[in-house]
Amino acid sequence: MEAARRILTAIAAALAVAAASAPTGRAEVPPSQEHITFKSLSPSSAGPVPATVYRPDGPAPFRTIVLLHGCDGITNTERAWASWFLGAGYEVVMPDSLAPRNTQGLCAAGEPSFRDHALDAFGALIALRSRPEISPARIAVIGWSHGGGAVLEAASAQMVAEVRPPGGGIASPLLILAGGSDDEEPPAGCVVRATQLRNAGAAIDWHVYPEATHVFDMPEPDRVVRQGNRTFHLRYDEAATQDARTRIAQFLTDHPR
Repeated sequence: MEAARRILTAIAAALAVAAASAPTGRAEVPPSQEHITFKSLSPSSAGPVPATVYRPDGPAPFRTIVLLHGCDGITNTERAWASWFLGAGYEVVMPDSLAPRNTQGLCAAGEPSFRDHALDAFGALIALRSRPEISPARIAVIGWSHGGGAVLEAASAQMVAEVRPPGGGIASPLLILAGGSDDEEPPAGCVVRATQLRNAGAAIDWHVYPEATHVFDMPEPDRVVRQGNRTFHLRYDEAATQDARTRIAQFLTDHPR
């Protein structure tokens, strides 16, 4: 029990980054990769969660980034981010939260929830701490869309309290990057809550790009998506994407653990 508490305490202290952005460039990752599985802490997972591990050049131990995909699973957006993080010297872990749930997408059916997706991340973090090439106290989590919501759940003191003694409103440093013209998940409410948490002493920061939409990092033509009786407008924003890359790099520098 004490060993489990030490593991989970390190997870709770891990860096959490909620982002709706990714770098431009080719969505290529090195051929040197390893396929692993790990046990999710979520009961919605029918089996082990598969993940791909990409290891950078250089000596271990490595800083590590866990990438939580959006509604449609792992896309070129996440692969482009993986390439960028590898170039910065991070080991990258990309879990596939669709596979153990036999679904093609996370958002249409409303399941799994952000909480389930976050519990996948906690399962990944527990598994990663046993790997000799990883620095246990230097693991970050970044998510897009549904994955971004999962990161917010994982960073909350309420979830962390399930595996360790209670803490503050946010259990780890947190960065939120959002589009001000996002008509799928408007950021106003998130900004209000983030302001309250920072005023209460939480290590939280955010930036809203006024003209950016949901998934503004995805380099595709402008498009309109209809989901039920809702309509969303999606538009690639290169300037916001590049700025987001800069902000995330600085955030990881400012919060090394």
